[in-house]
Amino acid sequence: MKNVEDRSLIYTILKFCTSIVHRFTLKHFTINGLENIPRGQPIIFAPNHQNALLDPLAVVFASKSEPIFLARADIFKNKFIARFLNAIKIAPVYRIRDGKESLGKNKDVFENSVRILQNNHSLCLFPEGKHVGMKSMDPHKKAIPRIVFIAAELTNFDLDINIVPVGINYSHYYKFRRNVTINFGEPIKTKAYYDIYKTVGETKASNAMRTDIFEAVRKLVVHVPNKNHYELYEQAFEMMRNETAQKLGVARMHKYFVDIERYITSKIADKLSDNDDLGDQFTQKATKYQALKEKLKLRERALVKGKIGFGKTALSFFVMLLLLPFGIYGALANGWVFYVTRYPYRKKIKDRQFWSTFSFGLSFVLYYLWLIILVFILTALFHNWLLAVILALVSIPSGIVAWETGQLFLQVIRRLRFNWLQRQNSTTFAQMMELRAELYNFYQNSIS
Repeated sequence: MKNVEDRSLIYTILKFCTSIVHRFTLKHFTINGLENIPRGQPIIFAPNHQNALLDPLAVVFASKSEPIFLARADIFKNKFIARFLNAIKIAPVYRIRDGKESLGKNKDVFENSVRILQNNHSLCLFPEGKHVGMKSMDPHKKAIPRIVFIAAELTNFDLDINIVPVGINYSHYYKFRRNVTINFGEPIKTKAYYDIYKTVGETKASNAMRTDIFEAVRKLVVHVPNKNHYELYEQAFEMMRNETAQKLGVARMHKYFVDIERYITSKIADKLSDNDDLGDQFTQKATKYQALKEKLKLRERALVKGKIGFGKTALSFFVMLLLLPFGIYGALANGWVFYVTRYPYRKKIKDRQFWSTFSFGLSFVLYYLWLIILVFILTALFHNWLLAVILALVSIPSGIVAWETGQLFLQVIRRLRFNWLQRQNSTTFAQMMELRAELYNFYQNSIS
């Protein structure tokens, strides 16, 4: 980490190139609260952690700064990965589970961190110490308070560090063209904890700081308070998102999906307050309902929209027909890369939160390489390098059109399947719809 805060040409180039890939993999990237980030002052960003290495990228591209990240040491075991992590300013923090002998290595990490803060640069630590993989936070670890108080001791308690809480929110963790919203909260001034540290000790000061950081981050994210009932909340987000948006007068769903899901979460949590039995009962129903949807190959969006008529079906296919030329070109130009960077490896990676990380890494390498190869192929076909470059660049938005056209097609097919199952008087379908009605009534009563 020596002088890792200094500007680097490699880092700048890498950041620019990754930002392009990052932006095209997302549909909407919404940033709120940039005014809460102090300028020319020491900062520690404290985000929630849900999606492995995509979380650091989200903070970098949202904050428009170059924070140095401290992450758990076990992800540095592979030499290639370790080099890549160092290139993007991520350094290891060692934990007891990494072995007692490794804890001594933290001395250099913390001393370098203090130097970075003294020079008014920024650090970023994920207080949970691991990614959670769901819209719910784990208790915070001691890393941030420890660095703060080491820095305070070394600067005679003169360094007032700004801890900026960050909420990273995903509409989905590994789907292509998902929505991401980043919320920056008001900074927490660390001088407020120095008196506690000096009078009653580090433990109480650290606990007070951790509690305040946790509560500050919780206000910026969707936080399901009881993970045992997570399936119940997850079904509520899918089933009630549109209706709740209308209730709250929200027009742009992608911009306010966090507010909508936070509202749903708070209402259900109030309903289940001191009533775990009710939560268990409806969580079982939600889990069974999800299993029946998967069995019938239906998605919640098709059920929310319901039956589709001839006119809507015809209009959808007409739109698909108009987009077909771009879609075909996009699919031919990018289809194999899209498949290779998303699906073949999934069965080998047990932790789903690394799916997006692995996909992003492959995409970063293969898409740039493929664009260069595509230019040569098109030049050979048309004997015009300028036309080849233009066609290669056009293949990128055409690939997105191919994706969106495919999604529209699947939505129509699922709604037609809904029509067919309804006419067939399927017992499984009837059971699913009965469960859906029970869940819908529970959610509606909770939200009302």
